[in-house]
Amino acid sequence: MFKFIITYRLQFLIIATFIGLFALMSQTHSGDGTSRFQTVVQSVTYPMQVSVNSVASTFKNLWNSYITLIDVNEENKLLKLQIQDMEEKMNRHIENSVQFLRLRDQLLFASKKTEEKIFAEIIGESADNTHDIRLINRGSNQLVQRNYIVLRKEGLVGRIQSVSPFQSSVQLITDHRSRVSALIQRNRIRGLIYGTHGGLEMRQINQHANIKIGDRVISSGLGGLYPKGLLIGWVNEIRHQKHELFKTAILDSAVDFNQIEEVFVIVPSKSDSHLFID
Repeated sequence: MFKFIITYRLQFLIIATFIGLFALMSQTHSGDGTSRFQTVVQSVTYPMQVSVNSVASTFKNLWNSYITLIDVNEENKLLKLQIQDMEEKMNRHIENSVQFLRLRDQLLFASKKTEEKIFAEIIGESADNTHDIRLINRGSNQLVQRNYIVLRKEGLVGRIQSVSPFQSSVQLITDHRSRVSALIQRNRIRGLIYGTHGGLEMRQINQHANIKIGDRVISSGLGGLYPKGLLIGWVNEIRHQKHELFKTAILDSAVDFNQIEEVFVIVPSKSDSHLFID
């Protein structure tokens, strides 16, 4: 034991010295009643306390910011929902206004004409890409019959191709099977309107006929299906080769067939009813 103390006497001396100093400081008080030991401890721990307080304050601020951010996010979500609801209401109002103006023009057109008309909405189209067919929500229960003509304020649309009790199919004049006898309104030059699946061509025009870009083309009434004077379109391009016997006019259609939503089915007068018998 004694040998152990002799071996580590320096370490024991240092420890004993520190113990004595701490005991002395603990019994010595400063003028304000605070022991020297407390003063040393406070001096040593002060930076640590400051750091701890700073970290705590920073964490508190971050937590408050996080809570505030959550509140802001919730407010943003609520505002976005309110904006979305307002946009939907605005879109409905715009659609209603557009529909009102569109229907007003068409109904004014219907009221000015003497023939009976059946108002119908487009509810579908042909499933294939080879025929220009539209489905309407009027059928035999609403007195629609095959070969009744279909038009709009802008001009000729087509004819009723088939009928069921509650709906009918309309063959547009742009269908490749469609043929309409027509004439140039300016000088009464005649031709035949062919559908080109989305477009219109006036063919079989005499090679010497005087036709111009912008000429107005109307139905001629020949053939008995379409009445005379219905607007079809305007000449946009003239094609003719010297060796050909006929000219061909490419037309701008009066009706935008990609945007039609409503049409009128024309009920023929009794004197014309024989034209619509199958």
